[in-house]
Amino acid sequence: METVESGHNQKSKWFYGWVIVAVCNLSLMVVFGIRLSFTVFFVALIDEFGWTRADTSLIYSVSMLVFAAVSPLAGIGLDRWGARRTFGLGAAVLSFGLLLSSRVETLLQLTLAYGVVAGLGVTILGLGPQASLISRWFRRRRGLAIGITFAGTGIGSLLLTPGAEYMIRHYSWREAYVGLAVLAFVILPLNVILLRLSPAEKQLHPDGLPEEPQVGESSESREDWKIGEVVRNPGFWLIMLAALGSIGPVRMLTVHQLAIAADAGFERSFASLVIGFTGIFTAIAFILMGVFSDRFGRLPVYIIGSICLVCAMIVIYRIDSPDQLGWLVMYIILLGIGEGSRSSLVTAAASDLFPGNALGAVNGAVGAFFGLGAAIFPWLAGRLYDLQGNYLAVFIFAGTAVLISVLALWQAPKFKTFLARGN
Repeated sequence: METVESGHNQKSKWFYGWVIVAVCNLSLMVVFGIRLSFTVFFVALIDEFGWTRADTSLIYSVSMLVFAAVSPLAGIGLDRWGARRTFGLGAAVLSFGLLLSSRVETLLQLTLAYGVVAGLGVTILGLGPQASLISRWFRRRRGLAIGITFAGTGIGSLLLTPGAEYMIRHYSWREAYVGLAVLAFVILPLNVILLRLSPAEKQLHPDGLPEEPQVGESSESREDWKIGEVVRNPGFWLIMLAALGSIGPVRMLTVHQLAIAADAGFERSFASLVIGFTGIFTAIAFILMGVFSDRFGRLPVYIIGSICLVCAMIVIYRIDSPDQLGWLVMYIILLGIGEGSRSSLVTAAASDLFPGNALGAVNGAVGAFFGLGAAIFPWLAGRLYDLQGNYLAVFIFAGTAVLISVLALWQAPKFKTFLARGN
């Protein structure tokens, strides 16, 4: 474990937790810029190798299967070994996986290098472990803090999607992977030097405030849930179901959106630039959704975001001409709002329901179901497109998944006490 440091007192007006937020925001900016830029590599790889959309989507899906399988272990690693060691390792593995990806010659090689090795790095630095770390530092302003942290995903999309497309167009996709590897390596020292697992290591309390019960705060919200108790509780599995349907539809769009725009006749570099601006709306949405969820509750805000996500699917499905730039802009706004309401609110809800020292494992499990959904939906979209020549069936499936996710998040708090703890 990381050692407790002295020299800081609880009366300080400046709270170190915001340093944690800044480092995690930067890490997610790089990690998700790399992940979400796959949409431009997707098209470039098809052009060079002639792979089908299903086969090319499988590269991304394998990375998400790795994410699903390893996320709980990444959360447990965070609980046991601390943030500096865990996230530092993740940055090193991600950088190495991207370097390997730049040297591949076959579909299998890229699946192993990007899907498995880089996917492992993405998992260790993923949303679940990051949310667990932030949740240790914040309680009253948890939604805001996680929202600001997760806004890094939108900024990463804004910068690295068109950035990667520029590198591919002017150099090659191989050189683009080398550039991304360098970015991944840059965040390693920041994680190792600046991160701390909990406020106690700085002799602080969550939010930088004294440990006093908040008005209206129940005693249950201050319990220390153990992972064995959590997994026996029905509310936990409803949160997992919500996580499964929250990210999968978003990642389906992330992987296929540039191909859909190109099919409609948009010039590829222009479309990637427009799509990259999704990151602005995603970043803003993460912050605003976090603030609103602290004030009005996680569920109402999640419902608003879900409606926007479904509308984004409808809009992009109906785009069939490069003259429909206005609809493409409407799509990125709706997608940004939809994405900004997904991962941050589900992880915040999980942290609200099951606080304690097992937060890393809990949100690691949430991340696993994020990854499972993100693995299934992009591949399924590619497969159905190859079979049917359109995305209608998978959009219907994705919309249904969004609805189920909302219902699961709604019912999770009610089922939390269905089984007595420890039974």
